[in-house]
Amino acid sequence: MNLRNVVVQDTHSAHHGQEVDIRIEKGIIKSIVESKKKTTAPKIVTPGFMDLSSHFNDPGTEYKEDLITGLKTACEGGFTDVCILPNTLPVADNRSTIEYILTKASRQVTSAHPLGALSKKLEGDSLAEILDLRESGAVAFTDGIIPVMNAELLLKALQYVQKFKGLVISRPRDLSLSRGGQMHEGSVSTGLGLVGMSSLSEMVIIERDLSILAYTGGRLHIHGVSTSESVALIAKAKKTGLAVTCDVILHQLCYSDDSLSSFDPSYKVDPPLRTNKDVQALKKGLANGTIDALSIDHHPQDLESKNLEFDLAEFGMIGLQTAFSSLLSLTSKELSLVTLLEKLSNGPRHVLNFPPIKIEKGEFAKLTLLDAHLKWQYNQESNISKSNNSPLLGHLLTGKSVGVINGEKSYIPS
Repeated sequence: MNLRNVVVQDTHSAHHGQEVDIRIEKGIIKSIVESKKKTTAPKIVTPGFMDLSSHFNDPGTEYKEDLITGLKTACEGGFTDVCILPNTLPVADNRSTIEYILTKASRQVTSAHPLGALSKKLEGDSLAEILDLRESGAVAFTDGIIPVMNAELLLKALQYVQKFKGLVISRPRDLSLSRGGQMHEGSVSTGLGLVGMSSLSEMVIIERDLSILAYTGGRLHIHGVSTSESVALIAKAKKTGLAVTCDVILHQLCYSDDSLSSFDPSYKVDPPLRTNKDVQALKKGLANGTIDALSIDHHPQDLESKNLEFDLAEFGMIGLQTAFSSLLSLTSKELSLVTLLEKLSNGPRHVLNFPPIKIEKGEFAKLTLLDAHLKWQYNQESNISKSNNSPLLGHLLTGKSVGVINGEKSYIPS
């Protein structure tokens, strides 16, 4: 396979920023040479995108999404790797469910990485069989979309995973401080007459988790930070040497709580869209390295769950297929495309302690090919997901993945 006239966007590569021709044989990069004939609009090649948090509903509620449609959606969006949340039926708290996910996903171009449940049945009472889950293929441990309210459980988990340098993932929301919340608590929620979820409900859990981490040691990842206070807390913790990482969900950078003024349930997500001040703090946190990675938090919902009055609609937004277009919309002097691509490719791998992908001769070819100029219509016909809960549906978008190479597997649409 040959990739001609592609600009390398990989800060780990000696070819970063160069327009090159790449030859790939048997899943390995065999050569990289400077392109002899330059083009006016070369495509971009980057280390393969990776998502830390996708909900594919399989097994259990496959009418919203299943492993095959989820992975095909991810592939269409340029992802070579996706982490699968354990919020399935049955819960991914046992070897058989982890093996089911890996077996069903094995023939797809995009690789699936199951996240094992932290607690049995996601009930937050006792630890799942973490060592057994790890041996069967789980790459980290979390209760997924359910926050861990049991502080003792988190403490034991952080102690236990140190046996094998494992990772615990926390979703920071205090359920008692956000009960009944529909959106961010602030002037917009007051004006709309909706119950809000305060920044405090996120901040107190992060403070608790960091205190436990300081006591136990171990590795903790905080998923989906959404407030300026959260960014400040994590920056301070990193300066003290705590082994903590965090990510921000892509749609948290694209929209604010102002987007909910029309009561469109497409914007109803958890954590909720915050204020413009928070959005700016999140962008700054990405740029200065406080925030380690971007995630998509792909959360499909069918019409019966989403096309309802706002307070009855379920939380969640899909975003794997449109990720690159959203990245381009965020590019600015303060937040470069290079940084955004890094945070969606090797950023997640850093969190999971996976080796970085390098676009160099002799390296394994795990690549995403992008066209920053391609305009395309995102509608029900082009949407690969089973669900349509995206505010971008029906829009003309700019920027698209045009190929994925994952070793000897590849997807290059015509």
